[in-house]
Amino acid sequence: EQYNIAPYTNRENLVYLAYRGRNAYSFVTMRYISEIAGVIAYWFLTGLVRMLRLEPLFDIDEEVLARRKMSTNHLVYMAYPYYYLFYALMYDKQALAHATLPLDLVRMPILYIYGTEKNVMFHDHRGLALLEREEMQGRSDCRVVKVDGAGHWMYCQRPEVCEREIRKFLRSGKHGLDDEVVHEGDRMLSKL
Repeated sequence: EQYNIAPYTNRENLVYLAYRGRNAYSFVTMRYISEIAGVIAYWFLTGLVRMLRLEPLFDIDEEVLARRKMSTNHLVYMAYPYYYLFYALMYDKQALAHATLPLDLVRMPILYIYGTEKNVMFHDHRGLALLEREEMQGRSDCRVVKVDGAGHWMYCQRPEVCEREIRKFLRSGKHGLDDEVVHEGDRMLSKL
């Protein structure tokens, strides 16, 4: 099925490449050369990305990072998927050939939550359009939720919205959990 969706702009492609490339290069440097070299690479490339105005995140996300007090090492190690993405694209072209949404969205519905306060959106526009159409036409239990006033770290910036939407999704549809299962999950979480 074809979708009438605009392709990514040149700027979006550049932002994706700069952000993911910085993270992948920093990860591989930290992992295979040295921790200090990875940290230096991260901050050097971050300065370059910001100077060129290619940072995808806004100040709202910087505030979350400051509150969470994540070390640079932690940030770089969280970027390992970008390294494997680039590796697959360069050396194993078929590795990502079938990386897409599940084939059966009725049996495996998806809840897609994203923050709207970003320089660019990282989601696949075609996949998002498919999920929105599934929800609108009621063909599956898929849902798409835009979270205003939140960026990349929306679960930290608007936790009440994220929790409400997750609970609603878990209780809804043919595969919804009954209240007893949800309450048991609440009891287990309260013990943490």
